[in-house]
Amino acid sequence: MVASSHRSLFVAVLVALCISSASAFYSANGPVVELTASNLKSKVKAAGVMLTEFYAPWCGHCKALKPEWEKAAKALKGILAVGAADCDAHKEIAAEYRIQGFPTIKLLYVDDASGSIKSVDYNGGRTTKDLVNFAMDKAKSLALKRIGEKASGSGSSGGGSRGGSGSGSGSDSGFYGGTDVVTLTADNFRSEVAKSNDLWMVEMYAPWCGHCKALKPAWIEAASELSGKVKVGAVDCTVHESVCSEYGVQGYPTIKFFGANKRSPEDYNGGRDSGSIVAFAMQRYSEQLPPPEPVELTSQDVFASECLGNGDTKPRRLCLVAFLPDLLDSKAAGRKGYISTLKKLAEAYKDKPYSYLWAAGGAQSALEANFGVGGFGYPALVAFNPSDKKYTVFKSAYELKHVKDWMESMRMGGTGAVALQGSLASIQSTDPWDGQDAKQEAVDEFSLDDLDEL
Repeated sequence: MVASSHRSLFVAVLVALCISSASAFYSANGPVVELTASNLKSKVKAAGVMLTEFYAPWCGHCKALKPEWEKAAKALKGILAVGAADCDAHKEIAAEYRIQGFPTIKLLYVDDASGSIKSVDYNGGRTTKDLVNFAMDKAKSLALKRIGEKASGSGSSGGGSRGGSGSGSGSDSGFYGGTDVVTLTADNFRSEVAKSNDLWMVEMYAPWCGHCKALKPAWIEAASELSGKVKVGAVDCTVHESVCSEYGVQGYPTIKFFGANKRSPEDYNGGRDSGSIVAFAMQRYSEQLPPPEPVELTSQDVFASECLGNGDTKPRRLCLVAFLPDLLDSKAAGRKGYISTLKKLAEAYKDKPYSYLWAAGGAQSALEANFGVGGFGYPALVAFNPSDKKYTVFKSAYELKHVKDWMESMRMGGTGAVALQGSLASIQSTDPWDGQDAKQEAVDEFSLDDLDEL
């Protein structure tokens, strides 16, 4: 009876072992190190560097990757450790490493300074060659970092056709060299971006990443279109890991917008075409840009800098010029109200290359004649295009709603612009308004006593 019982127990254990062996995703005797919640940290620290797959046994993509992963582990045996963690069985691992999908591949390594385990995401190809190239390039980069050197570009970080013949992961300028994209590094990121007053769109990439290569033409085009408004830069995360780690980069490319609050950049998750990138950046630019202030037209220099363009500025696409009533008619409060309407208009179109000018009616009579205004009453508002010397006159009530309706109609080509009348006048120099009411001239009172002398 006892022997029978022992025999049954033996058979049960044997069956369990067979089932366990049969159901194991990677063979216990194979080159892939099996990682669990209890041994992952010790295994990685013992190896120093480990190419790691986070998988689920039921995942179709994981099953497709399995033979390539085993080949990579065999090729790297004795050189670099290759492991795999079953996140279905060890959910705490998935939570700790923020695994969002299967398979996820990371290079885990021990940080020399802190002794903690850090990771670098892999988003390249799924062939054995791609995996081996990535692992070897990263191991080389880490080794050179320990002796104070930087890896030189080899162009093979992604493996196979992904590596191409272009710049490799160690090149700071090769990927975007000769373009409007600013190359950002661990040395210049703080001064160029984090401590600047400029607005930035920053791509954090890896040269071997296929998605980064696909984005590259659009990123270059966006940098050109946004020139002078929003700066566009790029950080090679395979070289400048500290920057990408600081901003929690989990995959490539990661795009962030650095606005007024540089400590909390905004993630960009929109389209990867230049139009979508530019539209996003311009919206943020518009939101954070202060509107241009209406400027009193007091000299030719003001007209040149604010409208016509000079050596330092380009001609504006549109110059809004308001000719306002005399102070004796409107008082200071009335004039300030007209200027306020102009200011609100500037706020509404602050992302457009427009300027806003004003002058007292009659102070620039020659310019009024160019636009065919003056004489029929003030205020008079003119939209002037300095490039083609055409203008449009606003002829409704000078109220914000009506002015904005006119602006929208004009932008759609519905207000009938006409050519300037005569040669563009020179601006007469005048003293700027002091913001006060007009001074009344004192008039001698008439005395009845004077009549007695007549």
